[in-house]
Amino acid sequence: MAKGTPHYLDSFVARIWLEYGQNGKTSWRGRIRHVQNGREIYFQNLQEMRDFLEDVSGVPGPHITL
Repeated sequence: MAKGTPHYLDSFVARIWLEYGQNGKTSWRGRIRHVQNGREIYFQNLQEMRDFLEDVSGVPGPHITL
């Protein structure tokens, strides 16, 4: 980080698990909460989690390729 640049800290609590579908296909599922404002979502894929982190923090996240 450059000198003089303000530093902002966001904290998140995430719970992530793997679910198995009827056909044996797996999917990541989870819940994430922003500690400072209490905003929380459940997500059905890692892209949704990434979008939440970006929206709350205002910092663009990395591109997710599957």
